Amino acid sequence: MFIYPVELSDLKHDVHRNLFQYWNKIRGNRSMPSRKDFEPTEVPNVLKHILMVNVEQATGRYLIRLLGSETVQALGADPTGQYVDSIPVISRVVERCNWIVENKIPYYYQGNVEWSEKNFLEYRSITFPFSDDGETVDIIMAAMVYLFPEST
Repeated sequence: MFIYPVELSDLKHDVHRNLFQYWNKIRGNRSMPSRKDFEPTEVPNVLKHILMVNVEQATGRYLIRLLGSETVQALGADPTGQYVDSIPVISRVVERCNWIVENKIPYYYQGNVEWSEKNFLEYRSITFPFSDDGETVDIIMAAMVYLFPEST
């Protein structure tokens, strides 16, 4: 399921609601906030869920800048510092990166993990654009929530 534009009522998880409200707060009356507006201590409950990707304007590539421990656990690896399109199991994410760079608005996604041998996992993601100049998306931030099976 791919939802845009996103409304607070679309979001069922506290991590997503908190980050959505915070993104809107720091955005103010601009179309997108800048990365420098984001203060991690304001939303500490979301940090292990965060994915940050640098948008390289010259190449059109997406560099994984930061990956929270929840996604590292789901993926079974930490691809921080790698380009999204160089990691075969997550290369589909390029399409969503392209979408947010073009549309410049948040979106919500819900589905099964297709990029891990843990493809039985479901996840939910909210993704936001950030821009230093207010026009060009230079950072993409997502909050990923995984529905891990209960331990017995």
